[in-house]
Amino acid sequence: MYNTLFQQLTVSELRSYVEQLEQAIEHHVRWMTQINRVLICKLPPAKNDLAEHPDQLCKFGHWYHGVNNPVLTSLDSFIAIDPVHRQMHEAARQLLLCGNEQEQTTRLYNELLELAEELRRRLNALLHELNQNCSIVSRLMSKVFENATEGVIITAPDTTILSVNAAFTEVTGYTESEVVGQRPSLMRSARQDETFYAHMWHELKQFGQWQGEIWNRSKSGKEYLEWLSIAEVRDDHGEVSHYVGIFSDITSDKDSEERLLYLAHYDQLTGLPNRILFSDRLTQALAQAKREQLQVAVMFLDLDGFKSVNDTLGHTLGDQLLRQVAQRLTTCLRATDSVARFGGDEFTIVVSAIDDRNDVIRVANKIIEEVARPYMLDGNQASVTTSIGISFYPDDGKDPNTLIHRADNAMYHAKRHGKNHAEFYGAI
Repeated sequence: MYNTLFQQLTVSELRSYVEQLEQAIEHHVRWMTQINRVLICKLPPAKNDLAEHPDQLCKFGHWYHGVNNPVLTSLDSFIAIDPVHRQMHEAARQLLLCGNEQEQTTRLYNELLELAEELRRRLNALLHELNQNCSIVSRLMSKVFENATEGVIITAPDTTILSVNAAFTEVTGYTESEVVGQRPSLMRSARQDETFYAHMWHELKQFGQWQGEIWNRSKSGKEYLEWLSIAEVRDDHGEVSHYVGIFSDITSDKDSEERLLYLAHYDQLTGLPNRILFSDRLTQALAQAKREQLQVAVMFLDLDGFKSVNDTLGHTLGDQLLRQVAQRLTTCLRATDSVARFGGDEFTIVVSAIDDRNDVIRVANKIIEEVARPYMLDGNQASVTTSIGISFYPDDGKDPNTLIHRADNAMYHAKRHGKNHAEFYGAI
């Protein structure tokens, strides 16, 4: 057997040649029947049967000599057909021309029958080879289907589930017997609305495939995120015969991605935005202020006495204090404002969309009051205060770095002049 035939012909090519060969064999059987009819009924033979090359004029000959696929035409089983086919037609031609001489007719007819039987064997050998390669492909695809790490689901055109693989069961919790005859909506979560599914089906029908992220629900009720690829399969008439969906659970990947994104933009100790995210939010606040001709205040805070807490109570309790300070700062601000831990015991705040600077003064005083309240740290009481420097957009600067730097300068000025109060950059 030609072991690599299935590696050189596609599945559709293999199946197409099997179908064509079966039809060609059927035509040749009919031709043989017609020869017998002519002989028995003493009818005039067809012109093609008396032609110089009748083997190329029959329907089988048209198919055989019309094959131009080098993979198929180089097969030994394909090549072996030609000489017997030619001999058979020549025997039939001689038989039709021999007249009524009984002995010659008998000899030629027996020869024709022997050649017909030999041709049948050689045709069956080729057909067997093609079918065997189709079977190999089928078994290989079955193994791929069974052992794929991705979940696979096959449905009818109306999306009724026909088959699923083991990975499908592993991800969803549903066995094949539980889902066959059902529809994939059995696993639908409430995270996507009808507009999402309408768009998915629009792309699938327009392009024959769709892929993307989708939330589904397992048998246990747990929602999971999957990367799903759906493709339509069409039959020989161009009609959709199946849909094949291949998916993988990417919930852990998404969680990791979101965790990395969180670590990149948030302080791990306090949960507040870090300086990268703060700078981004300040940039957005400045853009809005420029459009609406408003002011923005940037506050730079440093805790007074925090080093003493760390030295006397230890870093663990010092970290507890920082977390409590972060919570207190958050309660002093509007939802549109933003507070970040800049590093160590330093915090920054952006107060956006300001009409009246007195509002900023009130916020600063509230922060000073809140930070100064005593802290309980595992039964130990501690106290800190805060020094605040404040800069304003657009008077003190028009970009994030300048505003932060000048608020920092104002904060150091406040520390040098008594601590536990706020100073404006424009007043120093």
